[in-house]
Formats: sequence, C-alpha cells, structure tokens
Amino acid sequence: MTDLEKLIPQALELSINGETLAIKPLKVGQMPAFLRAISPVMQHLTKTEIDWLALFGERGDDLLSAIAIAVGKPRQWVDELAADQAIVLAAKVIEVNADFFTRTVMPKLDGLLGQARTLVTPPPPPVQMPTQATGSTPSSG
Repeated sequence: MTDLEKLIPQALELSINGETLAIKPLKVGQMPAFLRAISPVMQHLTKTEIDWLALFGERGDDLLSAIAIAVGKPRQWVDELAADQAIVLAAKVIEVNADFFTRTVMPKLDGLLGQARTLVTPPPPPVQMPTQATGSTPSSG
C-alpha cells in the first residue's frame, strides 16, 4: 500500500448478487442520512464481536437503510439480498469507513452517552456543614 493509498482510503470491490460494487468511504452528502440510520446500530457495532443475528433482530431496518445509503443502492435492492450477502456487505461498509467510525462517530457517541448518563444519574446531595449550636459554650476556667 502506497502512502497515498493510506492517506486516501481506496474503494473495496465486492461481488454481490453477480454485481461488482465499489465500496467507498462515505461522501459528505451521504453522511446526514447515514448517521441518522446508523446511530441506533452503533451500540452493536462497538462490541468486540458483532452478534449479527441480534443486530438484525433489534436494529435490522436501521442497518439495512445505512447499507443502502453507503453503497448508493435503493433500500429495496438491499432488502432482496440473501442474509449472508447482507452481512458481508454491512461488514465491508464498516471496514471501509472504519476510520470515519473511530475518529468521528464513536467519540460523538461517547460524548452523547456521557451526557445522557449525567441526565439520568442525579448529582450527589450537597455536603451540609455542621451548624453551630446556639446557647452557652463551656468556659475555661
């Protein structure tokens, strides 16, 4: 891999349904729709091992929409894929855009999760200073 290829991520070619797709890093115009679709999926994607069945069961619609946006295909085209092809395609989209996920999406999600925790976790009660009792004090005498 040349220095230029390291700097500018290259397309990854993948044959799906007899069609060769060039999986490329997201373009700026794809990002708003892609981020809306992928954000609910990120909890699954940040795990060491992705449980694809759980992911599809819980967030399959979001993931399929994100895949369609990333590869520039209609959602119906993605819906017609065999399950193994959809998983391979999703994995390749994530792989090609890994730098984007690790540098952009993950820090943002971590920040949002931190904000959410502060909204959910009540602050500790204020520390009350002991009050001075009124009345007489012992004399030294």
